[in-house]
Order: sequence, then structure tokens, then C-alpha cells
Amino acid sequence: MFASTVLIASLVALTAAFPSADQGRIVNGQTATLGQFPYQVLLRIQFAQGQALCGGSLLSDQWVLTAGHCTDGATSFEVTLGAVDYDSETDDGRVVLTATEYYRHEKYNPLFATNDVAVVKLPKPVEFNDRVQPVELPTGSDSYADLKVVVSGWGLQKNGGKVADKLQYAPLTVITNNECSKTYSPLVIKKTTLCAKGDHKESPCNGDSGGPLVLEGGKIQVGVVSFGHASGCELGYPGAFARLTSFVDWIKKKTGL
Repeated sequence: MFASTVLIASLVALTAAFPSADQGRIVNGQTATLGQFPYQVLLRIQFAQGQALCGGSLLSDQWVLTAGHCTDGATSFEVTLGAVDYDSETDDGRVVLTATEYYRHEKYNPLFATNDVAVVKLPKPVEFNDRVQPVELPTGSDSYADLKVVVSGWGLQKNGGKVADKLQYAPLTVITNNECSKTYSPLVIKKTTLCAKGDHKESPCNGDSGGPLVLEGGKIQVGVVSFGHASGCELGYPGAFARLTSFVDWIKKKTGL
């Protein structure tokens, strides 16, 4: 089952619930290697009604960035850093912490998925190494249209499946908001939204929410996985992300970065 909140008929939040026999990973993605995405965070989120899976990105030694809808009603977060395997019974050097303090954007609107960002504070600073490193926040107001980007996460590979054994990633290309509005609605594709799609139907899916979208070849994060089309993740529709250039000031204010 999904804990996803249907926002309107054409979009759905990309959060996955536990327990379930039907979870998977990024659609048409590739398997990451250890240390390839050192900023990637795995969030197992505790709610009164159960658990959910989201992604996130490490902002600093004590702050994680994720989607606002991932924190709606959350009581705690199991935060995993430095991992590629979803689960590990051996000591692979991963860092696992439990966090309870978080801040969701004050103007987050679940109906239209606007201002869909939040930050989670770790209970103590973590040490950086070759597998645990922060992302870089963007500067300026570039639209990034036509630029190559990469999304990563442990979410659904298709509508059905199981939790990905290993972190997946996929190349996408940023499209203009005007083009994205042809798939969704101008009511939901705001200036604070960034859209990207794959050449071969690559797409984020349920469970990838809150995960990072970075410029190809680096770790400058330009988006946070927010929502996808309610028809499914396998149809090649663009994915929608919170546009980070719109939220850098808010992130800095909340975290002191």
C-alpha cells in the first residue's frame, strides 16, 4: 500500500509506506557504487500510523534536506548515511542516527505541493569521509532548462516491486515550466517548481520523495523530489521537484548555514 497523499487528480506525492510487499526503486535507473553519492540520505520515517520511506540529502554535519510532505505528521526519523545497500547485516561503515527535530516550510501546501521542503536536524554532528559528504546549494536564479541532472533514491522501480536492494540513480534533463505545465497544470507548476524527465522514461517514483536532484558531474543540488503523475511512474511523464534556488534563503535561515 502507499501512504502517498493524492494531491490532485494529476499528481501524487512520492512517499512509500511500510510494511509492504510491493516496493521498488527509481524507474529505469542504474545501481550506484559505494561513495558515488556521498550526500544521499535514507530516511525511515515514523508516523502514528506506521512508517514511510523517503530520501534526503546531507546539507552539513548536522542537517538533512528532504521534502515537506515527508515530514507531515512525523514523530521521528531513522537517518542512514554513507550507504548504498538498503539494509546491511554487516558493519559496512554506514552511519545510522535517530532524529526528532525538523522544520517544514511554513507555507507548505499539500494540495498543490508548493514549498515542499523541510530540514531535519541530526542529534549530533557526523564526521565527513569519502562516503559521507554534503551537497552544495545552488546560487543565482538559473532556470537550468536543458541541463543534465541526476536523481537518486531507493524508491519504486515500477508500480509494484520491492524495496531496492541498492541505491539507484537516473539521468534526467531539466525542462521548462511551460513545457511541464502541459503535463500537469499551471496551478501546480509554480516558479518554485523544477521539472525534469528522462530520455528513456527514467523517473523518480514512490519512496524517492525528498531525495536530491543534482547537476550532472558534481554535487550542486538544484531540486528535491516532490511529486509525479498519478497515472504512474513508468509512462515517461516529467518528475516535479522543489526548485532549490527558491529555498536557499529559507534553508540558511533555519539551519544557520
